[in-house]
Amino acid sequence: MEWFIIVLALGVAIGPILYLMPSDRDRYITGLRALARKLGYTVQLDKVPKLDPSSDERVTAGGGLRQPALACARYQLPLGVTLNNLMPITLLRIPAQATVPVERLGANWGVLAAAPAQQRALAHWRTHAPAAADLVAVLSQLPDDVLAVQFEKRFIAGFWAEQSPAATAGKNQSIALFWPRSKPKSAQTLAEFPRLQLLDTGMRQVLNAVKKHWGVSA
Repeated sequence: MEWFIIVLALGVAIGPILYLMPSDRDRYITGLRALARKLGYTVQLDKVPKLDPSSDERVTAGGGLRQPALACARYQLPLGVTLNNLMPITLLRIPAQATVPVERLGANWGVLAAAPAQQRALAHWRTHAPAAADLVAVLSQLPDDVLAVQFEKRFIAGFWAEQSPAATAGKNQSIALFWPRSKPKSAQTLAEFPRLQLLDTGMRQVLNAVKKHWGVSA
């Protein structure tokens, strides 16, 4: 009986500590964003409209309309110049089965049909066929979990879900508390974050394409 009480007491004491310990996913995201900032990105939490919501997601229990959104992180990169000829737009990655009306720029990117300002911006981009074609080509180089790309006169921003096949979302096992593994060296290079490397390469290709067609040579 005494041993049962001791084990129960240890469980009560250790449980909250285990819950608060960072997961592999937490450590991965921390290192990812720290390195991105060193590369010149501003990183903050954000969200983008969900283009394939179910009927249940679009209507509340009381019959009100909802606007489902996907949580992500905004990776913003300065252009280094002001492109006054560039009409701001946010292009959304269109899923295979979109359930809300969209207008496309290429096969996989577009804007909400219910957003008049975005519709005007899309029409403006379509009148510049070489710029639109180059943009669609470089957007295909971005990771498949980049949900949207925003273009402004002074910056571009990628809305990224930050997926990582190697990082799990589960908490550390209890054995790590009693016999902790040596702390791994913090990743400092793009080679240690291949998906960030892919994002950075794609974003800089997008940046150069935008400068090329909207007033500044790459």
